[in-house]
Amino acid sequence: MAGSKLTKNQKMGLICAGIFVFMVGLAYASVPLYRLFCQVTGFNGTTQKAAKASNVVLDKVIRVRFDTNVNNVDFQFKPELAYQDVQVGKTAMAYFKVKNLSDHPIRAQASYNVLPEAMGGYFMKLECFCFTEQTFQAGEEKEFPMVYYLDPEMVNDIDAKGTADVTLSYTFFPVKEGQK
Repeated sequence: MAGSKLTKNQKMGLICAGIFVFMVGLAYASVPLYRLFCQVTGFNGTTQKAAKASNVVLDKVIRVRFDTNVNNVDFQFKPELAYQDVQVGKTAMAYFKVKNLSDHPIRAQASYNVLPEAMGGYFMKLECFCFTEQTFQAGEEKEFPMVYYLDPEMVNDIDAKGTADVTLSYTFFPVKEGQK
């Protein structure tokens, strides 16, 4: 019998192979999909990117603390100010200095998060150096601005409205060849 019918074992083998290929693809897609999810929802303290400044400014003032870190990169990374007291809805600007302490060029990029996590969806960035690959020559120092505001909608969120201070934490990571 030379028909094209597959046996039960062959069908099961094809199903398992299909599931395996799907799972491998899902594993590769999970990091960018998770990053997108966090950026859209503010989940896990991820700040939001805003197209324009807020039209509403409240009397409420919140202290925004700046935390800077490096991960496996020979940089000195620090904010110009340790914190800013900012009115909710008012646009503010902070500066960060980064210096390559090594004797060779380094490619790196910064990522960020916000604590408490409930504020992630209300920390709105208008301009940021995060997720942008940077090349620093040996000994080179750069200064980066970050423009932001705290969304007045936070006062309508039971988890965010009582917040008195927020920490914006940046970490610089090396970028390896071929990595995006």
